[in-house]
This record gives sequence, structure tokens and C-alpha cells, in this order.
Amino acid sequence: MTMIEAVEAVLRASDPDGEPGYQGRFAPAGRLSSRGGIAVSGLDAAEFYTFSVVADGLHDVYLAYDRDDERGAVVSAVALVAGGTTPQALVAANWEEASDDVNMLGEDASAIYSATPDDLAIGGALGRTAGFAQADTPEAHAVAEFRAQQESGSRTPVLDVVVDPAGGANALVFPTWDFTANSILVGRDGHGTGVGIIWSDFDG
Repeated sequence: MTMIEAVEAVLRASDPDGEPGYQGRFAPAGRLSSRGGIAVSGLDAAEFYTFSVVADGLHDVYLAYDRDDERGAVVSAVALVAGGTTPQALVAANWEEASDDVNMLGEDASAIYSATPDDLAIGGALGRTAGFAQADTPEAHAVAEFRAQQESGSRTPVLDVVVDPAGGANALVFPTWDFTANSILVGRDGHGTGVGIIWSDFDG
């Protein structure tokens, strides 16, 4: 079993009707270096919620990409798997719904991230980084980068940006619609250790 198959199995098992809660297909997006709580939100989100479920460290991130006729790739679910977790351990974990209708995504771009300088919202933190600092808005720079990646042949556009040079924490920025993550699943093993978080059921 691959890790993507394990993520898909967790999502199917979490729904009474066996629906996956996302469109498209998952693909590896990179690794998130976490320092504190982890969040997913739109770049312009005024409010965001953090989850201190997994320990600080380097974690694998998977994004489910759907296709839109006008925008191209659009992400419909986000899965973070704690470093060192196997696919078998992910499936065997105890998964619970963390909350409903809490994480607002962005009309053009969203991000999964951890600690940022001065505890800024992700848009403000990105605004201090190269590329983003010269753009009119963080969303404008992200959209331009997504477009360039897709024009180069990528079907899975994503940006990996270091937002805290001192601590090494990064953000993975990806294309979205203006949706809310209506389902947030938190997985823990038999010892209560966090093995992952999955955001899905994006709804307008």
C-alpha cells in the first residue's frame, strides 16, 4: 500500500457513505517543516485555526488536484502525514473529526504552514519573502507562479516558501477556489501520538 492509497482509504472510511470527500487525485506536494501548530487557510484569511496534533518536525504533504476548465489545477483536499508514519500505521490510526466549517480557504490560493515570524497570518508572512514582497498581493504572485508552472507542463502546481529563515519553517502554497474546509480529520495511534491531519470536503 502506498501513502496516497492510505490517505484515500482513511477518507473513504471516515464517510458513512464511503464518499472520498474530494475531487481529482492526490499527489505528493513536498514536506512541511513544522514549528508549533499547523494550519491550512487562504492567503487573505483574517482568521485561521491551528492544530498541535503532530510533533514538530518534517512531515509529508499530499494535495488532491482537480481540473477546472478556466483555472487549470485546483486543490480539493490536503493531507499531512507525520514524519516516520507508514501507510499501514496511517490506516490503523484512530481518526476523529476535529471540527466543522472552520478553515476558510482562498479564492485563488491557500497554504499549509506552521510557525511564521511574529505569528503573522500566512499572507503577511509571505509578504516578507522574495517574490511575494514585490507583488501587489500574495495571491497575485501565487497565481502568476501557478500559471507559469502549468504552462511548463505541470499538472500539480505548488510553491514551497521558507517563511521563517531562523527556524526553517516553510509554507506550501497551492491553487484553490473560495471554499471552506468542512471536514478536518485528526489521526492518532494507539499511544495517542498524532500521525496526520486531513482537510477535505471543500465547499463554497
